[in-house]
Amino acid sequence: MNLVDSFEKIRTTFFWRRCITLPDGRNVAVAILLREDDWRALDAPWWRGKQASIIGADVDGNFFLRHCDGSVLYRDHNAGTVAPVAPGIREFAKLIVEGGDSVA
Repeated sequence: MNLVDSFEKIRTTFFWRRCITLPDGRNVAVAILLREDDWRALDAPWWRGKQASIIGADVDGNFFLRHCDGSVLYRDHNAGTVAPVAPGIREFAKLIVEGGDSVA
């Protein structure tokens, strides 16, 4: 099984009603998940960490990043923070569920 099979299934199945609960308990609505073929190394003035790729974004424009160690991070632009979400893509995909009306 490909490393990102479960991610691709989530990416193509739930369409626009996806949400994820972050480790701090916040629920965020996922706006987009990029195809693996579109993951590129991030080159942005605000990113000072090791190599990472944008793999998705929430409805507020915050990014989900795949770090070079394989983990998935959440970049909150308003807070200026980066927080771990999952140790890998498979675990990240398992956190994404169909959203309800409370997720905007």
